[in-house]
Amino acid sequence: MSLDKPSTALTSRQQLAVVVLAAAVVGAVLAPSVYAATNDPEDTVAVVEIEGPINTALADDVESELSDVRANDSVGAVVLKLDTPGGAPVASERMYKAVQRTSEEMTVIASVQSISASGGYYAMAPADEIYVLPTSTVGSIGLNAPAPQTRAPTMGPSGPDKTGGNEIQGWARQQTLADTFIDAMMAERGEEFQIPREEVAKADVYLGTKAIENGYADEIGSLPEAIHAAATAENLGEYQVDTRETGPDTGLPFLLRTDTQVVAVHANDPGYGEVKPMGLTYVHLDAVPHVETVERFSEDDLAADGGAGGTGNATARLAGGVGA
Repeated sequence: MSLDKPSTALTSRQQLAVVVLAAAVVGAVLAPSVYAATNDPEDTVAVVEIEGPINTALADDVESELSDVRANDSVGAVVLKLDTPGGAPVASERMYKAVQRTSEEMTVIASVQSISASGGYYAMAPADEIYVLPTSTVGSIGLNAPAPQTRAPTMGPSGPDKTGGNEIQGWARQQTLADTFIDAMMAERGEEFQIPREEVAKADVYLGTKAIENGYADEIGSLPEAIHAAATAENLGEYQVDTRETGPDTGLPFLLRTDTQVVAVHANDPGYGEVKPMGLTYVHLDAVPHVETVERFSEDDLAADGGAGGTGNATARLAGGVGA
């Protein structure tokens, strides 16, 4: 008499059930939802765009948007979407302060697209983490300015410096602005930087992969990954993404570089009032197209110069314009 042994084999239906269950578990672990919107989410991740040259109008908008974010109870985290070569020192510092205030109240993550250098790096430094793509460009911590001009002593009954000061004062002012920038970056990221202050002050730029190594950035990741990281840091469940554009409705000016200075151009057929020299800037020069004369330009001219990373010489095409 033989006894039947208990069967350890699973039927086809049981095997299918096990596979489906395993797939569901793995999917739940490996595929978190970045934009969880099955219902009406109560929490929001605000994405604040900071794009183009940094000037007063852009700083006004960024300050306003971040102030609104801090006053909005539904916003649980902020992501800064950055693509800027930098710009005016005062505007950059205003944005830095606005980001700093916001990071004291909630998680702020910076997500660099093509470039965030000089004043752009200044503005995003208080973020809890900086995300970059492997080909993103960051850094250029320093001041761009023409050398102060030697002036003859000014004679007059009072206020000789009303005419602009002297060469020694000019150099001192530039050094103060440069030191302010570097000091702020060392205070924000000195523990992350893997290079000494003297190297930071050289104003070099780094691609994303190198920026991770030397502490200029924290993570390799895309904008959606930065959004998910911000939501996770604040333990947000279902959340929505609110993208906030900044900058004036008329568009930001173009920055152009001549042999002697950087200028902001507010029209593609500019008159004298629409070309404003920027004597002191937190801007990465290699990201600013070079021209011989500011007369008239188009997007094609800038593209021919290599775009944001171009270093060639785009020549103005029409005579009779504004010399720079």
